[in-house]
Amino acid sequence: MGTVTERVLSTGVKKYRAQVRVKRQGLPNFTESKTFSKRSLAEAWIKKREYELELNPELMISANISKGMTLAAALEKYLNEVEGFGRSKRMGIRFLTHWPIGNVKISDLTRKDFTDHTYLRRKGYPEIGADPIESSTALQDLQYLKVVLTHADLVWGEKVNLFELEQAMKGLRNARVITKSKKRDRLPASNELQLLTNYFYRRWKTSKTSMPLHLIMWLAIYTCRREDELTRLFLNEYDQVHHEWKVFDLKNPNGSAGNHKSFKVTEQAERVIKELMKPDVRDQMLRLDSADPSVLLPLNAKSFASRWREAIKMTGIEDLRFHDLRHEGITRLAEDGLTIPQLQQISLHESWESLRRYVNLKSRRDRLDFVEAMKVAKKLL
Repeated sequence: MGTVTERVLSTGVKKYRAQVRVKRQGLPNFTESKTFSKRSLAEAWIKKREYELELNPELMISANISKGMTLAAALEKYLNEVEGFGRSKRMGIRFLTHWPIGNVKISDLTRKDFTDHTYLRRKGYPEIGADPIESSTALQDLQYLKVVLTHADLVWGEKVNLFELEQAMKGLRNARVITKSKKRDRLPASNELQLLTNYFYRRWKTSKTSMPLHLIMWLAIYTCRREDELTRLFLNEYDQVHHEWKVFDLKNPNGSAGNHKSFKVTEQAERVIKELMKPDVRDQMLRLDSADPSVLLPLNAKSFASRWREAIKMTGIEDLRFHDLRHEGITRLAEDGLTIPQLQQISLHESWESLRRYVNLKSRRDRLDFVEAMKVAKKLL
C-alpha cells in the first residue's frame, strides 16, 4: 500500500513523501520511502515501485534480510528518509558513521559494542581527527543511536536489540562515563555588551558589512530568540496590533518541523525592530543577491554566528556564546518581575521546569540597555 504525505517547509515550499508498505504472507514486512517536489512524481514512483515488487517479490527479501544492514548504513538511511530535525543533530548522526561501530550489523550490536564506542569517543580517535569529548557529548551520541535504532525497529522492521543499548547506557551512567550536560549560567556583563556594541557598530559604519550585528545582538536579547530563529522572522507574520510574531519550525525535542508558535514582542524589542526596518539599514542588508526581502534579517545565521566568534576574539571577551544572549534576555524579563507563564509567552519554552531557574531573581543595578549602549557607540565613532 502506498501513501503520499505533504509537508510544507519553513520557506513555504511543499514536499511530498511517498511511502510503500507491503505485508505479504511468507515474506518480511517491507517499507520504503522517497521525497519528491511534486505529488504527481510521488504517486508515479509508488505505482512503479509496487509494480516492481509485484513482479519480483524477492526484492523485499534482499532489502530486509540479505543486506545485513550495518549501523553506518542505518544512520545514512535515517538521514535520507527522516526530515524535520536541526543541523547539529544531522551532523552528529553523520559523524557517527565514521567510527568502528558503524561497521557492525545492527542486528549484532551488543552492550560491549556501545560501551567500547563510548570509551573510544571519550578518549578521542586520531585516525579520523576526533578529539576527546565530555561525558555529556558521549551521552548525546548514544541518544542519537537510540533514536535511529528505534526507527529501524519500528519503521523498517529490522531486528534490533534495544535492551543491549539501554543496559550499556545504564552501566555507563553508573560509572559517570556519560552524564547530562551542566546548565550554563554565563551572562554577558554590561561592559562586555558595550564593547560588542561598539565593535559591531564601527564595523557597520566603516566596512559597509551587510550584517548590523550591533542591532542583531540586542534583538536576540529582547526577543529571546535563537540565532537561526532570528533569520526566520517573516515580515508578514508580524502582528503589530497585538505585538506578536510567529516563528516557524521552533526547536523541539520531538522535531522542529511544523512547530510554529507566536511570541510576544516587547517594547524594547520593537525599538530594535524599528531600527532594522529603516530604509538605509534594509538596503545595506539586502545588498547580497541571496538576501530574502521577506524576512526581517535577510542573512545567513552561520555567517553572523561566525562574525560573533570573531568579535569575541577581537574584544578579548572569554567564553561568551551567541546563545548566551537568549539566557540574558530571559534573565532580564525575570528580573523585571515576569511570572513563568509570562516568560513562556516570549521565550516559548514548553516546560515550566526549564524556566524555574529564573524565579525570584533580583534585578542587577548596572544593567546596560540598547539605547544607552548605542549612545556610547556613536560618540566613540
